[in-house]
Amino acid sequence: MSSRSAKIKRVFFLIIPILIGILIFFIFIKTKQGPPKKERLSNVRKVRTYFVNPIDVIPITHGYGTVQPVTTWQAVSEVSGKAIMVNPLLKKGQMVKKGSVLIKIDPTEYEFSVSEAKASLANIEAQIKQLQDKKVSNTELLKLEMQVLKLKEAELKRQKKLVSEKFSSDSDYESAESTYISQKYKVQALKNSLNSHAAEFESLEAQKEQVKIQLSSAQLQLEYTVIKAPYSGLVSSVSLEQAQFVQKGQTLTEIEAVDAVEIEAQISNGLYVFRPRLEETKRERILDGSRTLSESLGIKAIVTPTTGRFQVQWEGEVMRFNASIDTTTRTPGLIIQVKNPYKMRPDKPSPPLVKGMYCEVEIFGSPFKDQIIVPRSAVHENNIVYVVNSENQLEFRTIEVGFSQDSFSVVRSGLKAGEQLIVTDVVPAVEGMAVEPVIDQAIANLVKSDATRGI
Repeated sequence: MSSRSAKIKRVFFLIIPILIGILIFFIFIKTKQGPPKKERLSNVRKVRTYFVNPIDVIPITHGYGTVQPVTTWQAVSEVSGKAIMVNPLLKKGQMVKKGSVLIKIDPTEYEFSVSEAKASLANIEAQIKQLQDKKVSNTELLKLEMQVLKLKEAELKRQKKLVSEKFSSDSDYESAESTYISQKYKVQALKNSLNSHAAEFESLEAQKEQVKIQLSSAQLQLEYTVIKAPYSGLVSSVSLEQAQFVQKGQTLTEIEAVDAVEIEAQISNGLYVFRPRLEETKRERILDGSRTLSESLGIKAIVTPTTGRFQVQWEGEVMRFNASIDTTTRTPGLIIQVKNPYKMRPDKPSPPLVKGMYCEVEIFGSPFKDQIIVPRSAVHENNIVYVVNSENQLEFRTIEVGFSQDSFSVVRSGLKAGEQLIVTDVVPAVEGMAVEPVIDQAIANLVKSDATRGI
């Protein structure tokens, strides 16, 4: 009996831990928390967008170039001689006024030439006067001698008749005949003299013209001894001193006109942004030279020096194309002219536009009305843009770009007003993918500001 009880106790003590273990296991299973559930990621991609609307676009292009004077005058001596006067203002960088006497060359030699030519002219004119008086005198004398000749001829006829009637001798007739022939000779001599007067007169007139030319040349040489400024300008170089001997053909000074300067600006994209205007304008009107490019295309220019602390803008006019493409940059050149570059600005102090100054040129035209524009960053390879369709899906759209400038491109076709343009660079972009558009009005305002120049 006791043996059986002991066996039962061993079994009991063996089962109890097992039951307790099973109980604990079930309690652990019931109370154990499962692994944290991960929130399912959404397949909808948020993208920044804005609604495109037509706006007026001001076409703009930029370029750079250096300032050059429109006109530069070189004072080249036309005569030789000693410089007896050099204007004290004739210094490099100095301004001189139109008509100012800059240099005087010793005129003595040329004054002698003028006096000599005048004397020769007076002598020839005196000979012509003498010949004219002689002609008048001989003309009157010829009239008298012609009357005498008629009398001699009548006497000869009378004597001939008397001889035939035996009332006069042969000697009387011969005497009358001799007198008639002698008178006839006098008349012929006077006629010959008058005829020679014409040839002499022509010869003297030719000599007179020759001496006049010599006098004009001598006077011109004398004028060349005084060198004056042809216009108000800036002295850019001087190559003589007072009392220095000047050779004919020697360059003495250079003066740059200050009424206008030109900038040959290299334009990165030429006038491509003005292509619609070029298509509207006849080629002949552009190339015939009768109008500037500003007049032909309705464009203007703003010139801003890039050096110095003064940020001043000058209004310019686009005059013409350059004759060739720049060999270094392979870009076309435009000639921009600025008038009165040395005029003081009442609005703010500013340096003048001087030769060699490096400038930025901004060329802009009248607005293109109602254009659809997009940020350049929104135009992807092959001119594709992303738009949000009516089902909030990404859609590829191929556009035709009219032209691009600064931060935007002008769309000719492929995008309509009111469509929602995606400006986010979606990577990877899958057509038809679901998107959640978020309006980004800031980029829309930025593009509009660039297109309208903030107007």
